[in-house]
Amino acid sequence: MNDASVPRQDAYGDRRTGSLFLDLRDGVHHLFKPGPALVVFANVNRGILVEECRVLDNLTRAEPATQAAAAIIRWLADPRAAPGESLVPVQTTVPLTAASPYYGQLAISVTDQGVTHDIIVHAVFLDTLSLLEPTPGHDGRSVNFSVLPAIPAPYEPLGGLSDDAGSRSGTIAGGITGQLADATHWDGAGCRENGSGSLCEAYDLCPFAQNARWLREQQLRDRFLDALRAAELAGGRRFTYRDLLGHLALAIIGTPAQSWLTDEHPCRWAERTVREARNGNAQSVAELASHRIYANLFPITDPAAWPKRRPLAEPRAYRVVASTMRAVHDAPRVRVFEQAFNLIDPARDTDSWGGLRPTILDIIEAMDVAPPADEIRSVEGWSDAASSEVERRLDAVVPGEVTADLGRGREGTGRAELLRKWRAVLLLRQAGLALGWLPYKSVVQSWLNEHQAALCNRPSGALRLGLNNLVLPSQAEFILAPFRPRTMELGRSLPANCVAVSLLARDLRLELVADGDTLSAELRLAAVQGGTAETVAKLPIDLRIAREALLNIDGPSGSFTEIGEAAFARIERARAALISGRYLASVRLLFSDAAGQAWEVVPPTSGVSPFRVQSRSGGRR
Repeated sequence: MNDASVPRQDAYGDRRTGSLFLDLRDGVHHLFKPGPALVVFANVNRGILVEECRVLDNLTRAEPATQAAAAIIRWLADPRAAPGESLVPVQTTVPLTAASPYYGQLAISVTDQGVTHDIIVHAVFLDTLSLLEPTPGHDGRSVNFSVLPAIPAPYEPLGGLSDDAGSRSGTIAGGITGQLADATHWDGAGCRENGSGSLCEAYDLCPFAQNARWLREQQLRDRFLDALRAAELAGGRRFTYRDLLGHLALAIIGTPAQSWLTDEHPCRWAERTVREARNGNAQSVAELASHRIYANLFPITDPAAWPKRRPLAEPRAYRVVASTMRAVHDAPRVRVFEQAFNLIDPARDTDSWGGLRPTILDIIEAMDVAPPADEIRSVEGWSDAASSEVERRLDAVVPGEVTADLGRGREGTGRAELLRKWRAVLLLRQAGLALGWLPYKSVVQSWLNEHQAALCNRPSGALRLGLNNLVLPSQAEFILAPFRPRTMELGRSLPANCVAVSLLARDLRLELVADGDTLSAELRLAAVQGGTAETVAKLPIDLRIAREALLNIDGPSGSFTEIGEAAFARIERARAALISGRYLASVRLLFSDAAGQAWEVVPPTSGVSPFRVQSRSGGRR
């Protein structure tokens, strides 16, 4: 069964919602017929399950097959919820847990309906774990079925980046990347002429083949996979198999040229472009460079940062700069990952990279004297597979074009500056990806370490401390103004004509909680009646929130960084949950008059008045 198959004509409404339920019901019906047990294999999207559940709200038929199919769909849509009422007995035999949210099992008893087999549902939730972390279990087995109930292996992420936590080459993403880059598809066979077996003449300058060569080198492949993992944190979303395959294709091949979408095979394009490059065509050299892995992986920068200049008619490298760095078109990937890779673009970083970044910028400044492609090879830790003939050809044409444009007035000078800037962007991306220097690298490492610690119930570290300083007060009392546009913390002196609520810091706690591949900060409020902490709000922690938290390790900084726009709104919502309706019984009500005098509403000590008003300075009224 596939939820993307042709909708059934007997389903409900114009959208044929309910087709999945009807297919599943028909499968269950087979159990009520003589014959062997039936195995149903289904591939289902979570969004389809939500739609199917809406149809089930109007379900009136009570036969066992119908009720069993409905119970399965409701459980798949929310496997952690308690099973609802059903005419057939339903039991979750293997519940989803924080360490194993990828597998659950449901048992439905129908043997009392005269059937010889009960129904066991095995559900694998493919979107709960990262494909860039080790698969749970050992020897290819994630679930132990030799015992009852079955035991799924716990999720055990690496807890860091490859340079300090281990290789990602053994993950699902690493395995697919290795298969795509395997030499048998390139210089081993794919890049060899049929019959003669000779290597393609374009091989040394072919960006596709050189990108695959990059990914065959383990350290470079690991750092490439680290970049994908960092993009998951920056985007707050895990790669699906479709996302992963799309990004691997984009990294190796790049954004399709227009001719590929008509009648030219990418290999023929590479052969033609390489011939033109060898004949001295600077534009063709730049086109080859624009399809290198480090140019493919990171998105086009903001067009506003690349002022428009009038290109010359002849085939120059600047024509590629104008058509790529200022291009405005639909991104080749979903928006969330376009923004994520923009955040982790090494060319946008301001960190010193341990003193390396200034060295790379110096190499660019000396481009007219020494080719950057040669100078970068002397950097410590550089891998030969990160360099190719493409970069050397590029450095043979760009300096000359820059020099020529400098003598052509203001327009020419502008073109020269942008061309030099473009070469700097390419070199920074090349070095950052090859050497493992990405923006917010320390933040990514901290998140991965804290996530692993939370899964293993180890004590939290710097990230939790920073979040506590960021979200909760630094003083004994926490004063919030619920009717103000922003739910911000107030000082002890209230503004005039203001209503506020007060909470004691001792009643508030913040804990880091991992669930599969997610990490959240749970804001907990101690209930007055029982004294046990109750979760008031959950704050999902992504790169932005983690970045802000690490800036507040030494105490509230009172400010947000350039990537904190979305972070502030989410922190504000978490604070607002403290003063939502159900928790107001735990807070004290304050207000100020026109003169700014602060008052507190307190219970009466005697009499019939339901409350009394007391001055915050100690006087009474």
